[in-house]
Amino acid sequence: MSLRSGTGDGAETTLRAVTRCEEESGLPAPAEGSARPPAVIAGIGTTAAHALQGRLLLDALAREHIELEQAMPFDDPEALIADTGWELALVLSPWKKVVAERMDSLTASATGTGVVDTIVRNRGRSVGVNTNCWAAQAAMETVMGGRSPDSVLVLGAGGSSNSVALAARRAWPHARLVGSARNSAALAEWAFRFGADGVAPADLLGKFGAAPPSLIINTTTWGETDASEGAEFAFPFDGLATPGNSFFDLNNRTSSLQTAALRAGMNVMSGTFMQRVTNACRAALLKATTS
Repeated sequence: MSLRSGTGDGAETTLRAVTRCEEESGLPAPAEGSARPPAVIAGIGTTAAHALQGRLLLDALAREHIELEQAMPFDDPEALIADTGWELALVLSPWKKVVAERMDSLTASATGTGVVDTIVRNRGRSVGVNTNCWAAQAAMETVMGGRSPDSVLVLGAGGSSNSVALAARRAWPHARLVGSARNSAALAEWAFRFGADGVAPADLLGKFGAAPPSLIINTTTWGETDASEGAEFAFPFDGLATPGNSFFDLNNRTSSLQTAALRAGMNVMSGTFMQRVTNACRAALLKATTS
């Protein structure tokens, strides 16, 4: 089920991802030209306060003509869920799996990944949504330029790796899906969930041999900040990066991994496009909610 338009138009790809996310949520589409009162949005996670005031979110709200009345960051999931003053909540690391267990209902993507990145309140009930899987699929199909990868390598086994894996399975069900992480237990769980191969970082070069992965996705926080790059990257990236293949880094910041991939001649995308699609999904869901 491709999200990419035949012409590769990014706006059309974004619209298709938003439409699928809306359909999955089960929320009714708002009436044409309808307006809604100013919104109250919450957020939880280590960067929630920043994300709630981020330009990418505010731009998405503005495109849907939604005025932001109040932004409410929370530190505790129980307090977030108990508060009835907000209509939509951003769920960021490290709470995506914890919050999923506390929802009244989950969308199919949230159920398939065990991850919630957005909560919508609709008629007093909480709906846990995974917008990231649709946004990740839109980004990955875009960086691949319409080609189907022979193999997809996901680095990391945190919450975001689940969203990426589901997206890859939807876009390219016959591609070889491989994951690698230092946490062997989390990697084994991830591989079982998605019918993928789990490979230790030290074994990656031997696993791929002369056929490097067509698409590499970094779902780790390495590269998110200057400080994160002070530690050694856990994976043999230089040996996997291949001219003409693609690299997708979920981090919005232009990291040294992205630079290394560009130098290797790869097609490269940061997490900015994915974040724009995620926020477009959130704005559309917020517009569809009713008090």
